[in-house]
Amino acid sequence: MLSKFLTSKYAAFIFDCDGTIADNMGIYYRAWNRAIAACGGREPIGWEAFRASGGRCLRETVGEYNSDSGSNLDPDRLMAVMEEHVQELLPEFKPIVPVVELIRREKKRPMAVASAGRRESVEFVLDKIGIRGCFKAVVTREDVRFAKPAPDLFLKASELIGVEPKQCIVFEDSPLGEEAAKSIGMACHRIPYDWWDPKLREG
Repeated sequence: MLSKFLTSKYAAFIFDCDGTIADNMGIYYRAWNRAIAACGGREPIGWEAFRASGGRCLRETVGEYNSDSGSNLDPDRLMAVMEEHVQELLPEFKPIVPVVELIRREKKRPMAVASAGRRESVEFVLDKIGIRGCFKAVVTREDVRFAKPAPDLFLKASELIGVEPKQCIVFEDSPLGEEAAKSIGMACHRIPYDWWDPKLREG
């Protein structure tokens, strides 16, 4: 699994949250499609398209959906409605066990979370699993100007934990996150999608 990183040459670990620490991408998928329906979207967003947008600015995702579907949804309203559904569904999430085990084993190492999610949701996940105290820093989309694939989240995290980017390894589920990490010389270990429970995106 992830045991080879126990003696890693990297000084610090940086973790994405959604889809990496928490199996909750199916929950966000359901929330998006409930919001799209409530706001008058022409069709639901497909799972593959949703998955490919992981880590991207939500406003950009709405714009891409409008373009692809011929809809004209207001980004601010859609995001507000989506967040309401996220808060309703988020307690259903499951921890991704191999990642959580790694975090607990390596809690003496400098570690940070760098997530494009909302701080409230990220901290809810970390608190519910009981690992928030393992991290020296938690960086979310409220803390930076640009989301992934821009490297801002990871740069901020490395700055806060006091470790140079090239001495960090990032754990990420999304291609955009991997792109962001590698653009500043960080190594990246991709978390496989098959660790997600497909039942969480149903209903």
